[in-house]
Amino acid sequence: MINFNGVTFTSWNTNVSKHSYTDFGVILTEQNIGLPSPKTYSVSIEGMDGSLDLSECFGEMKYENRTLKFTFESIDKITDWQAKMINISSFLHGQKMKIKTWSDPDFYYIGRCQIDEYNGGRRLGKIVISCDCEPFKYKNNITNYNLTEGANMVQNSRMTVYADLINETEITINSKVYSAGTHLRAIKLTSGANTLNSSGNATLNFQEGEI
Repeated sequence: MINFNGVTFTSWNTNVSKHSYTDFGVILTEQNIGLPSPKTYSVSIEGMDGSLDLSECFGEMKYENRTLKFTFESIDKITDWQAKMINISSFLHGQKMKIKTWSDPDFYYIGRCQIDEYNGGRRLGKIVISCDCEPFKYKNNITNYNLTEGANMVQNSRMTVYADLINETEITINSKVYSAGTHLRAIKLTSGANTLNSSGNATLNFQEGEI
């Protein structure tokens, strides 16, 4: 069988995955991965030239959702196309999904899908699916970092995250004391290199994300 490029949709609720070609039998002919728009905010102040940019007043830039749009086509008889459409719409329309594209296999998106358009002629069926997604795309695998005693330089991708901390004994990190155990969302990591001064060994687990 020919391995066509396509999109994998995984249900957020059931974790069931469907591939656009191998499961739905439609061929990806166009994809548009939109970028998230920055949430800009400016204030015009009397007597001041221009405007005061407050877009990063919370410490970092925030973003709107992003839109992913996919166009698929299929050569089917009209009766077969209708049955295929029922299968696709029952699984996707209005549902929250993890979305993985053939062109960016190391990341996935999270968003709600809807069918914008579908039509079937004598020779060609066409379907357009749009996905209202979170601003960042996420790495497939959780990042694990082993802290050691002393200064640690922890690299993080574009998205600010809060890492889970796992330590077998009491530990001090950047002057804060953590008792032995698992501490969820304990350590803030911003984009780039983060310096963590640790009094002992521990593990950080965090989900990296990129624009």
